[in-house]
Amino acid sequence: MGYRARTHQDGSALRQDVITACQILAQQRLVEGFGHVSARIPNSDLFLLTPRVSLELVRSKDLLVLNLKGETVQGEKSPPFEAPLHAAILRARPDVNAVARFHGRKANCFGASRRKLHPVHNHGSFFFGGVPVFPESDLISTPALAERVATILGKKPAVLLRGNGQVTVGKGIPAAIMMAIYLEETADIYYAALQIGTPVLLTAEQSRSRRQETLSAIDLERAWNFFSQKAQTGKKVKE
Repeated sequence: MGYRARTHQDGSALRQDVITACQILAQQRLVEGFGHVSARIPNSDLFLLTPRVSLELVRSKDLLVLNLKGETVQGEKSPPFEAPLHAAILRARPDVNAVARFHGRKANCFGASRRKLHPVHNHGSFFFGGVPVFPESDLISTPALAERVATILGKKPAVLLRGNGQVTVGKGIPAAIMMAIYLEETADIYYAALQIGTPVLLTAEQSRSRRQETLSAIDLERAWNFFSQKAQTGKKVKE
């Protein structure tokens, strides 16, 4: 079933999309043992969150339901250590309905250095102005730390956690996951460009135009369906 056809008024569909997101992050090697995904439950002050289990191994029955205070209200497994992070972002950003927490290798290079990550290609246009960095290496395990991360994230789609991976957000699960993929792609290309010369950054106008062209609703669906199938089959998918 394509993403457009899904309805998140059906709780099982939302749960399945969270599981698919986990599979995509694992298949893309953005998580290897550690990471978590959350999704706001429509028309409520609750959200789904993956438990303290490697994302590739999470099943629908394992998902937890938390309130916006970060308290578990349903589910038997332990929540991730950084559950407060998801609650804080969802409280601060009513426009955000999904949060991905992962560990991209190239993006980690920028979180661990003073080199700011800027967009140099179309898919990176969402990160114009540079990706903000949370300056401490702590795990985001307390409400106070989580609120600081949410503040630094601001209205951006991503934040780097120094020495500790990344966070991306979106209006829905597909958008949050595509931001994760695009963030790592941006870091990879920018890193490579630094090795051979001076990277040419996208301008503000180029970034605005490319954002509109790169991930319209139909292209978001296209990308989600591609990566979903690729994650499920483990094989190269023809468009």
